[in-house]
Amino acid sequence: MIVVEVVLALLLSYGAGHADCATTTIPQNSNSTADMLSLLDFRKTISSDPGGFLTSWNTNNSSAADYCGWNGVTCSRKHPGRVIELNLSSQSLQGRISSSLGNLTFLRILDLSSNMLAGPIPPNIGSLFHLKILYLDSNNFTGAIPSSLGNISKLEQLVLQDNQLIGTIPQDLGNLSNVNRLLLAHNMLSGSIPTIILNQRNLMILDLGANYLRMMLPSNIGHTLPQIGALSLYNNMFYGPIPASLGNASILVILDLTANSFTGHVPSSLGNLTYLYFLQLEQNNLEANDNEGWEFIDALGKWQPQPPPSDTTSLLLRTGQPQPPPSDTTSRATAVSPAPRAP
Repeated sequence: MIVVEVVLALLLSYGAGHADCATTTIPQNSNSTADMLSLLDFRKTISSDPGGFLTSWNTNNSSAADYCGWNGVTCSRKHPGRVIELNLSSQSLQGRISSSLGNLTFLRILDLSSNMLAGPIPPNIGSLFHLKILYLDSNNFTGAIPSSLGNISKLEQLVLQDNQLIGTIPQDLGNLSNVNRLLLAHNMLSGSIPTIILNQRNLMILDLGANYLRMMLPSNIGHTLPQIGALSLYNNMFYGPIPASLGNASILVILDLTANSFTGHVPSSLGNLTYLYFLQLEQNNLEANDNEGWEFIDALGKWQPQPPPSDTTSLLLRTGQPQPPPSDTTSRATAVSPAPRAP
């Protein structure tokens, strides 16, 4: 019978010994068993489950596929026994992520958000080549963002906000050509935004707020992000002028540049944004005088309410940002605090 090698780390809960010096084998047609063992290994790394959400995760059942009925686990109909979704969101779980999750090779959705998980994000999560949605937000993850996440070519949503991640944004994330939502806000990231990320033509939501990022925004950013619906860079150290090309980001709904070091005048081209309803520019070093610098206010005053595109609206639901108004809304939120005018 054809066999496949299975790393012994999956079997630690069965007392098999040291993972770096031994392997075991299981039949090739038992890939689903490997999925079960990966889940059990993950369960072992959870130190606290106050709500008892994982109590159903046991091997007392006789059927090999019974784990498909465990809380938070969804299996494929086309490929029986293969786990395609793991959703353990908002269960107050404590512990770490086991690297064994990287063996759930059919996984499409991994949602561990809003728990108290800690430690680093395992690099082998980047081997989940079928993954489309990865939510690890609102935990206590530390360390750097694994560059291996850039290998998940089918990934559409990467949400890592509200953790304690450090280091720079990996250049490899620019390989995610299908990503439409990239949320890394409220971490401790530093450096600049890789240029390749600012050229992601499918990106609709980019939230990098509340980090330590420092750079001048490219002058053509409004052209290189044609699908951008929400751009949030608040509470960083961005500097230089606000690019006038943002006026070409035709479906922009939210623009939040609060608490940076932007200088110069606010581009009047922002008045071209017919879907824009939330504009935050305060706590910068913006300038205006009696003769110029206020043109964008006049342009905004001519705004006619337009309902934002439906796909943009649906994607904004998890950003934590204000939601687009209904189509009959007649005003929009604007907060601007230019530097005081010279006497």
